[in-house]
Amino acid sequence: MEDGRKRKLLATASCQGLASDCLMDRLSELPEEVAHHILSFLEIKDLTCFGCVSKRCRKLYLSTPSLKFDGFFSKQLQRYDERLRLWSYLDNYLFHRWVSRIQRFHFHWVLHSYGSQQILLEDEKFRLDKFICNAIKCNVEVLDIKIRSWGSGAPLPTCVLHSGSLKSLSVYIYGRIIKAPSLASFSNLECLKLEGIVLVDDGLFNWISCSCKCIKELSLKSVSMYNATSSCNVTIESSSLESLCIERLSFIHHLYIAGEKLEQIIIDWRFGFRSDKPHSDKSLGICAPNLNSLNWRGSLMNQPNLGRLECLEEASICLLPSVDEFVYVSEVLSCLSSAKVLTLNKETTMALFKGGSMPLLENVWYLCIHIEGFLDFQVPAMASLLGGMSKLNTLIIKSDSFFRGPKAECCGFNIGYWKLQNAAFIYQLKEVTVELSHGSNGIEFARYILDHAQNLNKMTIVHSPQQSSAMSELKKSKMASNITLVFQEDQERGPQNRTRRRVV
Repeated sequence: MEDGRKRKLLATASCQGLASDCLMDRLSELPEEVAHHILSFLEIKDLTCFGCVSKRCRKLYLSTPSLKFDGFFSKQLQRYDERLRLWSYLDNYLFHRWVSRIQRFHFHWVLHSYGSQQILLEDEKFRLDKFICNAIKCNVEVLDIKIRSWGSGAPLPTCVLHSGSLKSLSVYIYGRIIKAPSLASFSNLECLKLEGIVLVDDGLFNWISCSCKCIKELSLKSVSMYNATSSCNVTIESSSLESLCIERLSFIHHLYIAGEKLEQIIIDWRFGFRSDKPHSDKSLGICAPNLNSLNWRGSLMNQPNLGRLECLEEASICLLPSVDEFVYVSEVLSCLSSAKVLTLNKETTMALFKGGSMPLLENVWYLCIHIEGFLDFQVPAMASLLGGMSKLNTLIIKSDSFFRGPKAECCGFNIGYWKLQNAAFIYQLKEVTVELSHGSNGIEFARYILDHAQNLNKMTIVHSPQQSSAMSELKKSKMASNITLVFQEDQERGPQNRTRRRVV
């Protein structure tokens, strides 16, 4: 019995040894760049375990060009001495790498709250900065820093923006101050993303425009000024920039963007509370002749200058215009005449329908708009907007679930009105989604589409329970049997207040 147990143990050990040797043989056969690619998916604690297996593994562990310092949020790091041991290990790791190049460095950290022991928090911040500087010494190319609960403190180490090896920099540290380098300090950055940081002055924008000659992507989110009451004029001008995102920068007074290679612009610029008067103290200027995509959210100022957007393919305009700004809404949309995909939020659509000349958008093949609910005063404006869209392929009309006005305000236009329009949009329509809310105007519009859109493939109609009988009549349309016709009964529409949507 004893001899049998020994033989089993020896056999198991032998099999494990063979498996280990087989694994090591496979690893040694892999090219170094392939092994590094595999290791790039590991976080540092898993990478450390791998480095303890063998000399070959340790060499790969210390030379891997992609590092993920993440996942340090466990309960085991609640005490200062525990965090200190981790910091010592991380510092030691970078010391042994020394000048071994880091291609990608991903570092996420949550600062601990030490209560009254403020000195411990400051020590941890100091170690963070030292750690970042050591990473910069490894000639890092892509640096991603995300630190939560920073609060306030010393500026970001100057070596970060002065680094000659950095090609991509992403900094997410709310409350961290950044001082811009001098204009004589040239950068090789191709991508710069900053969120939550605090600027001392407008020097960063000048540095980006003058010294970042290789930059292709720029993203600035929730950036503030050190002097909270100050505002400034911001100019971003670049011959290499291709993508720009500016969100929640409340200190901007005048914004000017220029770039020959700009293909995408995202702007979320709000001026505080909505006003009944146009914002005459703000201005926006864009000079991007090759712009392909524009996403503009927020407030609207007097006479924004979007320039000539002849290459524009896609536009999403979600503004909050004041009562008197319908003229400027029409001017904005007139600049988007080359757009093929257009999305308008409710406020923009309603301001457009209230007055001003209707823009000619003859190149649009995908249109998504939000209205209040097929009101009588909206129908002629909608007919005018759709009338010139001879290439329209997909139409989505969203509406409010509830309408508090009298029913008579939504019943003035039947199918005969739409027939008289002889609108060009009907001929190329292939897919339509319509949300009905109240009255008969929307139902008549849906009936017109079902009877006259000869190329229609699918139509989805969202309706209230009270409109179910009218949907039965729409099913009898001459086109209904040839297309995919979907009825969605929305229990939240109309006087009933339930949360179930039923597909019929």
